[in-house]
Amino acid sequence: MGGGFLHLYVHVPFCTGKCRYCGFYSVVARASSGWAPVPWQEAVAARIQTVYIGGGSPDVLGAGGLSGLSGNLREMFPLDAVEEWTVELNPSGVAPEVLGALQRMGANRVSIGAQSFCDATLRRIGRRHSTEAVVRAVRMAQGHGFGNVGVDLIAGLPEVSEEEWRGTLSTTLSLGLTHVSVYALSVEADTPLAHEVAAGRCVLPGDDAQLDALATAEALLTGAGFGRYEISNYALPGFACKHNLGIWRGNDYLGLGPSAASRMGPLRWTNPSSLDASLPVEREPLDEMDDAVERVMFRLRLGEGFDPFAAAEAYPVLKPVADAWETRLEGLARQGVVERGGLSWRLTARGREVGDAVIGRVFFGSGTFGVRS
Repeated sequence: MGGGFLHLYVHVPFCTGKCRYCGFYSVVARASSGWAPVPWQEAVAARIQTVYIGGGSPDVLGAGGLSGLSGNLREMFPLDAVEEWTVELNPSGVAPEVLGALQRMGANRVSIGAQSFCDATLRRIGRRHSTEAVVRAVRMAQGHGFGNVGVDLIAGLPEVSEEEWRGTLSTTLSLGLTHVSVYALSVEADTPLAHEVAAGRCVLPGDDAQLDALATAEALLTGAGFGRYEISNYALPGFACKHNLGIWRGNDYLGLGPSAASRMGPLRWTNPSSLDASLPVEREPLDEMDDAVERVMFRLRLGEGFDPFAAAEAYPVLKPVADAWETRLEGLARQGVVERGGLSWRLTARGREVGDAVIGRVFFGSGTFGVRS
């Protein structure tokens, strides 16, 4: 297994409602405290380094359900050596009893879904909390001893002015957070937002406006001491998310729950998007080359960058292609989308605007992109 570590993800498929932009699998229902992910039927002997419980809204399980989930996980896996245990929380679900349950189960990191700090925008995108609720949730988590608290924001939401976006970022910086994720809005198929856009009832900001919003976020967050360690993620020194870093660096990960993805050894699979635990899971075997490429390609998303020759040392099957990758990177450097940082290549500010296309060009020799002049 890549790196010798296993990163465990649990998808809690319940939520109190469906946001207009959300394309993740979730069921609008209140789960019973007895809910548990379907156990993985094969023994896992690897060291589990991180646990990440997302959704959905894990807080919908309540204190009792979270405690039950923790008990089920400990029966299935050795969790005594976990370094980072993250739980995603909806602001309206943060309560003292929930935070207490998280601490007892071993969680040491919480990620709160803010998305915006403007009540009108929150209502417009279908969020069921207020700005005040986000601030209260962050303060409550910090007051209960969580020293690693982050929030998610979405850049490029409809009808958001530059002034409003700067206000959201200013409020974010006032909260004493350790981590901020800033995602560019994407229109997922068959969501209410997608239908509204198709019908002309919702007008999205243009590409330039969205890129400007992302650039503003980078300027303000890095100016306040946050490092942009991945295209969409910022952290204070020492607080980069170990779970996500492990996956981007090519380690194995196991996903439990509906729609959760896994990558174990030469196999990858995604669980069915259904609560029906009897549905079969099809596992796709990868040959040695495809496996190695997938383990190294997303390192180019990281601020630490990617070194083709170091990758070839770690995965000898890549040695025949390392020179070609280096040549492509040198060509992309002349276009201003990558640059050297020591022995590694990393995306420039312009490159981060088209990161997926750059990755496609480097590793597969295909993919077109344009960047603003």
